[in-house]
Amino acid sequence: MPRKLDKYMVMGQKQYIYQGAGCISKIPEICDNMGWKKILLVIDPGVLKFGSADELIRILEQTGIEYKIFSEIKPNPLQVDVEGIGLPMYREMKADAMIAVGGGSTMDSAKGIAAIGESNYTVKEVEDLFRTVNPIYPLPWKTYPIIAVPTTCGTGSEVIRNAVITEPNGHKMVLTHDCILPDFAICDPDLLASLPSHVAAATVMDALVQAIESYVSRAATPFSAAAGLEAVRLMGPAVVEYVRNPSDPKAADLISKGCMFAGFSWNGAFPCQVHGCNHPITEILHISHGDSCAILLPWFVEWNGENAKEKFWEVHNAMYPLEAVKFKDFRIDDFVKKLMKLNYDINILDNLTMDEWVKKYGTAEKCGDEEIQAIIDAQFGAFGKDGGIPTFPRKTSVEQMTQALKDVNRGRYIYKPDC
Repeated sequence: MPRKLDKYMVMGQKQYIYQGAGCISKIPEICDNMGWKKILLVIDPGVLKFGSADELIRILEQTGIEYKIFSEIKPNPLQVDVEGIGLPMYREMKADAMIAVGGGSTMDSAKGIAAIGESNYTVKEVEDLFRTVNPIYPLPWKTYPIIAVPTTCGTGSEVIRNAVITEPNGHKMVLTHDCILPDFAICDPDLLASLPSHVAAATVMDALVQAIESYVSRAATPFSAAAGLEAVRLMGPAVVEYVRNPSDPKAADLISKGCMFAGFSWNGAFPCQVHGCNHPITEILHISHGDSCAILLPWFVEWNGENAKEKFWEVHNAMYPLEAVKFKDFRIDDFVKKLMKLNYDINILDNLTMDEWVKKYGTAEKCGDEEIQAIIDAQFGAFGKDGGIPTFPRKTSVEQMTQALKDVNRGRYIYKPDC
């Protein structure tokens, strides 16, 4: 994470994007125009099992494009799978490009393969090198192109230059470079229609939090801010409707477009407190990334509220256009309560605390003060004595972030319908 803000922020997006129902049909045209005849299909095993990729496979077979399938993908993609299975498959078939079909883990797996490319580096070595180079400039080795086809609505990975790969010791490496920004993104809302409601809820909140967090970030640019607010405007009013019926074409299309704009926004700004402590929550408690984003959002707005009140007012009115208020009438506390109610309406973590949830599902023994301290300790100094990185609207010390997680875990931000 950056310790200082650049004086001149880079704006823009280096890729081509198709969005709309049925746009998956553009893939043969893309491959033909790019001269890609051999494709490594990087597919989430669940997507493969339940037939969500059948249409794409049929299209490839009809057009005579040769392909092989790499589906050894974990919810948190592993370095050993990327290096030991996916990369050798790509090289052995002499593939021209990859098509990544699935959620964030699928995209990240493809990006890990792409980043290593024709080098002899490991993922860890690539991560270390990426920390020393400007992410917008070409690398001295060939990397591999990607067509990204999201089947979930959360990560925005199809339009983001980031990837997260897990080391054998459980540590999550974060790769950031334009070389792993997919060359093409196919944002087809028809592919979002079969998501289970709990997956739809977690992933759409991931995207919504990305948009809000990047919009209020002090690193926001005019481009990223415009994209972030547009993402909120598209997704906010449609969240509940989409989660309750992911096959609704209008809601799915709004969410698909919103996720795309959230990705643009995320690409142009740096994270704030929510994503600053999110990875350790998933590592230690095995709570999904989107659920973790959702439960931290009410606190995030409350904590940063007065420092970014005008921006949160704009976010509120974009999310709740029928309840829009004038700035003089806007209250941070009222917005926080609405966000708590939103989490309740879409059943985030079954409306349980982190401790209650991990005990119920056995993902961890418990979430107490010891686990919260471990989450904070895993931040690698993101929340230091200086009060956090300068993208935060409000400074946040280690002690303050620790208290925030304790408050979240004690249920302070869980909506109670009888209140």
